Amino acid sequence: MEAVRRGHLSPAGDSMWNDSLMHSRIPWKYVGVYYSIACGITWAFWTPVILGQDGLRWLSIKPSPAVFVSLGTLGPLFGCFVSHRLQYGNWQAVRLFPRSKLRLLWLLLGPMLVVFCFLIVSPVLRAKGAPDSWHWHFGVFPELWAVIYSYSLPGGPLGEEFGWRGFLQARLQESLPPWIAAIVVAVMWSAWHWPLFFIPGWTTATPMMFLSIMTGLSVVMAFGFNASGKSAVVAILMHSAFNTSSMFGDRFTAGTPMREYPSPESFVALGFFLVGAVLVLLTRGQLSVPRQKPLSFRRGAA
Repeated sequence: MEAVRRGHLSPAGDSMWNDSLMHSRIPWKYVGVYYSIACGITWAFWTPVILGQDGLRWLSIKPSPAVFVSLGTLGPLFGCFVSHRLQYGNWQAVRLFPRSKLRLLWLLLGPMLVVFCFLIVSPVLRAKGAPDSWHWHFGVFPELWAVIYSYSLPGGPLGEEFGWRGFLQARLQESLPPWIAAIVVAVMWSAWHWPLFFIPGWTTATPMMFLSIMTGLSVVMAFGFNASGKSAVVAILMHSAFNTSSMFGDRFTAGTPMREYPSPESFVALGFFLVGAVLVLLTRGQLSVPRQKPLSFRRGAA
């Protein structure tokens, strides 16, 4: 009871409450509050760009897409903390850093896993000819890692991951199998992005292909997030690694013969899907979440 009064119980922790008493149901009310706030704030910032000259051209205004889209990514952050405050009465919504020395490795392993999917698995699937005709330019990696840990953090990862992994994944996997929770997060995450499809050139992926990529990525990120002890910073760095890898893909594979069909985005989706599927199989769907029995089923539980 002391822990309850101090407000230490939250989906970010490994408390007994989360493992047993709350394992039977999802707090859909607060999930709904979170998603409403996330979408409301985000879409309010994105609307001027979408209706302006860089979007549908319904208005004569021309706000900076970089500024307004980046500001919009703060929606999930605000949704996370406000929803947690309403549910638990405190602001301790997420765990920032891994708490053990071993799990601190995920500050590096998490981004490495995403880079592996994007720049190794996907190009291998897309490349044509014998392996000796492939050209991987690992010399871009120092710059890539520098961007992951700096330039790519604002305008997406830093604002979004408090919500998508820190809040939503953590709550949904209390009741759903973690891999199913990751897919639900992917659907909600993708739908949150939908207004950006009205901005020409925002992405080369179709909405369905975007959903496919997000689904595999969400499973991979859920694994890294859980393996780190539900560290929001690890999720932020993994998201940053995804965004950065898309900027370095052509440079990394320059000179390698590539298949033109299906689309490059299809191979990105396939790469994340395959790695995600392997992680689901290896962890039996738990994605690094320990299997816990409710207290009532444990021998000798009071």
